[in-house]
Amino acid sequence: MAQRKTDIMQAATPRQQETPALQLTGDEARALMLAAQGLLDPPPARPARADVLAMIERLGVVQVDTINVARRSQYLVLWSRLGAYDEAHFDSLLYPDRAIFEYWCHAASILPMSDYPMYRSMMVEADRHLYDSDRRWAEHNREIIATTMAAIRERGPLASADFERPNDGRRAEPWDWHGLKESRRALAVLWTLGDLMVHSRRGGQKVYDLRERVEVEVFGASMNGHLTPQEQRLATLARRTVEAMGVVTPSWLFDYFRMVWPRSVTQGGRPRAQQLLEAQVASGEAIHAAVEGIREPVFVSRQRLPDLERLRAGMRPERTVFLSPFDSLIWDRARARALFGYEVAFEAYIVPEKRRYGYYSLAILHQGQLVGRLDPKMDRETGTLIARAVFLEPGVGVDAALVDGIAGALRDLARFLGARTITVERSEPAKLAERLQRKLQTRARVNRAR
Repeated sequence: MAQRKTDIMQAATPRQQETPALQLTGDEARALMLAAQGLLDPPPARPARADVLAMIERLGVVQVDTINVARRSQYLVLWSRLGAYDEAHFDSLLYPDRAIFEYWCHAASILPMSDYPMYRSMMVEADRHLYDSDRRWAEHNREIIATTMAAIRERGPLASADFERPNDGRRAEPWDWHGLKESRRALAVLWTLGDLMVHSRRGGQKVYDLRERVEVEVFGASMNGHLTPQEQRLATLARRTVEAMGVVTPSWLFDYFRMVWPRSVTQGGRPRAQQLLEAQVASGEAIHAAVEGIREPVFVSRQRLPDLERLRAGMRPERTVFLSPFDSLIWDRARARALFGYEVAFEAYIVPEKRRYGYYSLAILHQGQLVGRLDPKMDRETGTLIARAVFLEPGVGVDAALVDGIAGALRDLARFLGARTITVERSEPAKLAERLQRKLQTRARVNRAR
């Protein structure tokens, strides 16, 4: 053990070399990323509010999505890491605690308030990054924008529901993102520009307030003069990406925080990304490594070296859990494919007859590998969590550990969602559904007997 630790630390010593001294297997690289993402070790027994905030700060960004087949993605991401936590802890972090805020990052996102000054700088520049359709709309609807701002200034925090819908006989188109309310689009544009902030949530709907009022509430003053230069912002986000992912290549770097928002392509491309990562090596935050099967240069967070020691001493990933398609572990499909050999499936916008895995399938993480998919539905009327289908990846065998793992994850998800019963309708292969249902029924009988 002592020699192994010495070897790892020697490999972490910065030096010029053609072949990195730190050689990682694919299993080790995957496990280090799980460790960085909070998915390697068991969740806390009773997650507290501080655990929820710490996980958000650890990830740096939690993507928001409105689809609610089981639970909205932002809540599922935290459940995957913390187990059945109290959602009220998450909600209170936005308001009244003001420990987090919402803004564009990796799409619309939950972000730690400690990072707000950096994003304030992005808000100042946001008018140059508006999508063309929003820019054209804003130029032709200045009066609507002005009246929307005036309403919030005079009446206080408001949601889209607080503005009247135009009574002109029009009907919304199926893919009309903003609906018929011009005020709803004005709210979205003003939020992007940083003139408004999300004050709180009301039944899942955003409630907006003036940015400066929220800033004064949090910081005691307006942040207008506190701007972070872009180069400093890029360096900070590069460091945060290395910390949040644990294992990074140049082609993976920019996507995590979408560094030049909202364009996901950063000027300079992969060479620029490598330059930013080399700076992390120079500062001692990262080390060079090579990973079997990965042809790019690999950079490993120095914070993950103790985890590598544990892995090489015999520790193995044991958790089984489900992941939202918008989970930060897998939202970069190219990265999921390269490191995990897994094709992320999101079929909500595909017509039903062409879906393979279901409307909103969750990835199944089992013992360090992505082994399949779950098509879930929470029937709130009957209090039933329905596994409409469980699919295993090609070559994944059905053994006792897999059955125990998936059944345990279903029970924990049911507890989180408040489901009283669990039903598994079908699976591929078919025998998995039978074994899962038996395992769940046996456990239910034991619990009733107790």
